[in-house]
Amino acid sequence: MASNKRRRSEPSAPAPALPDEIVTEVLLRLPVKSILRFRAVCRSWAAALSSEEFCSLHTAKVEAAEPASPRLIFISPAPGFDSTGVFSCSPSRDDDGLLFTLDDVRGDFADMTPAPCRGLTLVYDAVAPAYYVFNAATRAVTRLPRYQDSVRATAGLGFDARTKEYKVVRLFQGEYYENQKIKCEVYTLGGEHGDRWRPAAGGVPFRFCKFANAAISTARSSKLQPVFADGFLHWLIDPVHLVKVPRAAILSFSVADETFRWVRSPPFHLSGVHLAEIDDRLCIVRDLRPSGSMLEIWRMREYSSTGDWSLEHSIDLLQHVERGLIEPHVIRVVGSVGSCRSRKKVIILATSQRKVIIHDPVSGTLETIIATREINSFYETEHSAPRVSLFKESLAPVRKTNEEIALSSPMAKASKEILLRLPGDYVVQCKLVSKQWLRLIESQSFMRSYYVLKNMDRRPKIMLVGKGAGGLGFSFAPLKKFLGHAPSQGAWLDAKVVCSKPCHGMNLVSTEFEEYLCNPFTGYRHVHNGRMRTFDLPVHVLSLMGSNGCTQEGHAFAIGNRNVGLGFDLLTQEHVILQHFYHWKDFKTRQYSSTLSLVSCNIGSPEHDLMPPLPLNSMPPTYLAGVMYWMSEPRLGQSYERAIVSFDISTRMFGVVPCPPCISKWNNTSPSQTFVVEIEGVLCVVLADPLAEELDIWKLESGRWDRSYKLHLKGWSGYSLRENVVVPLAVDPKDGRFLLNTGRKLGLYDLSKRSIENLYPLDEEKHGCSSGVNQLDSKISPFVPILYEESLASYPRASKARRLRG
Repeated sequence: MASNKRRRSEPSAPAPALPDEIVTEVLLRLPVKSILRFRAVCRSWAAALSSEEFCSLHTAKVEAAEPASPRLIFISPAPGFDSTGVFSCSPSRDDDGLLFTLDDVRGDFADMTPAPCRGLTLVYDAVAPAYYVFNAATRAVTRLPRYQDSVRATAGLGFDARTKEYKVVRLFQGEYYENQKIKCEVYTLGGEHGDRWRPAAGGVPFRFCKFANAAISTARSSKLQPVFADGFLHWLIDPVHLVKVPRAAILSFSVADETFRWVRSPPFHLSGVHLAEIDDRLCIVRDLRPSGSMLEIWRMREYSSTGDWSLEHSIDLLQHVERGLIEPHVIRVVGSVGSCRSRKKVIILATSQRKVIIHDPVSGTLETIIATREINSFYETEHSAPRVSLFKESLAPVRKTNEEIALSSPMAKASKEILLRLPGDYVVQCKLVSKQWLRLIESQSFMRSYYVLKNMDRRPKIMLVGKGAGGLGFSFAPLKKFLGHAPSQGAWLDAKVVCSKPCHGMNLVSTEFEEYLCNPFTGYRHVHNGRMRTFDLPVHVLSLMGSNGCTQEGHAFAIGNRNVGLGFDLLTQEHVILQHFYHWKDFKTRQYSSTLSLVSCNIGSPEHDLMPPLPLNSMPPTYLAGVMYWMSEPRLGQSYERAIVSFDISTRMFGVVPCPPCISKWNNTSPSQTFVVEIEGVLCVVLADPLAEELDIWKLESGRWDRSYKLHLKGWSGYSLRENVVVPLAVDPKDGRFLLNTGRKLGLYDLSKRSIENLYPLDEEKHGCSSGVNQLDSKISPFVPILYEESLASYPRASKARRLRG
């Protein structure tokens, strides 16, 4: 026993330490994911594994290795269209692995460099607009600082081998009033020039301006990003953008010297070509479809202005197993994997049908290895450029901008947590505290976090809208504030007002002559002129207006002969106002004339050339997921059936959605009314039967209509369907009660008890004043309810529509 105790108490001999060279050699063979984990072992390891020397050695080791199979990354928009996922895929994996998410990037209009530059990839978001640089291996990403905006611009990412710096080079067209119309700016990631865009050292010489202008046009029209190879960024020049056919085919930019030069054309016409980088050499890919089936890859032997080109590969697309590559969709060469020395090199091709194909130069075969998924893309077509890039293991650091560093500091994080818990009007006032707080509050990430936190319970929030101080605009007050006492008569409305449901944090308040874009939570309001000008109408329409006139609807949700809705353009990320106006209508002859106009809340100029396929009824439209919906008017036009008219705001395309069979049938003796609403995020049709005093609510889910709810309103004063239009606004997720609005009463309907709890009487008689004393029209309520969301949204913002629509 004693000997065993002595043996346990004796200190063990220290393990022999490995030489640093061996430890470094072992670590260099590890994947990036493991190296990032080992940085947390101790401070010395963190410093060693983050050093520039180790990162360079690791990059060289990865490039020397021969991967067993190609690994790629692709981008795809998120379901909400306000973020984009960066995915990794390879033939050895059946599923697409999400690497990380780029917030505020609309993936349908994002361009990505086809091959990483020493591990880093550049992404351009045309909607914001903004540039992002990320490392797919480390998941590090940075958004570059703001720059001089331009409709015509193109940019690429390069590496300066002398200074070991990454540079983003941007060619763009300046403003018309500037002397130098074509400009070049450079942003150095973590460079000595500071956290800013600066002019290129050599500028854009006059003799290169027309080529640079053509390069910008080619990049924009063909969705071609510049290619980095041998220390130069290269832009293709399509001769169709020049008056005379040039002898130069490529505009090159030295990333080290920041000077331009050009490269002569290969011995063929530059039609259907694009640039690619293979083995760090510049190549031109020539697509001979549809007249042929070949894809040629020409390589530059010596980098000089003489343009010594040689044909390296001829790919017969008919050799593909599926034999479907001769169709006119886009095919791009992404790069190559392997080494020529080992004769195991394969060439990677990507198509606009989201397929990745490898070509074996030895056997001449083609094989599809990956079919990436992009389920949330609405704007991609068969002619869209592939958004696929090679994945390369790299420890290349992504330098954060000064703004990102400031917003990620402990103080900024603490400030953010405090600001997220303040009321909206207080947060708006906090913008005046400092520039840092201003940047934080106005950042998209903060506004999104604020919106999600404040509306997490999804319960309907109600305010009452009254007349603004001095008779200007409107005032907003929470419903709870009114429950305890009657407000002063000076706050009563003196005109008919209709309010929309909240749409991405904003509401529309409509009167007979104007529209007010409002955020009731912060008190923000912006006026839009809503009255249709008769002098803009054709002469024959004016004559019909004078002879026939219009029958105005008298319910609480119609404003004269028009209805107005608030929607959101998912493409440009801005609100739009849609107004439908009847110039004249005759229910006897079923003839009518109407106008549907769209006004962007940023631009302000309306679009009038919108022709719905069916006449629309007088109830306000309903917005849902980028689409506006109206119920048709069966008393007008050629169709005697009800249907739903849809309008995709981003694509400006109309559609017709059939109603449930029991609702689509209509005859002129039926007193029933129908309209569309959004309930619990689903499109619904409401059938109001005044004889039975019942509301039937149908939901459209998975392309099928189902009767979901029946509301019995018989016997409830003020909710009679014979005298009112009763609109179900929302459902309280806590108890399942329906929020009903008649324009004069607001109540909660209990499905199980078939009872209504009045929340607030909106008519003036409940305040002890007769309509004669108040001298108000009987159809005008002194207050109207409005559903709102706790949001920091406001306008005007920078216009984006001009960048994405020709």
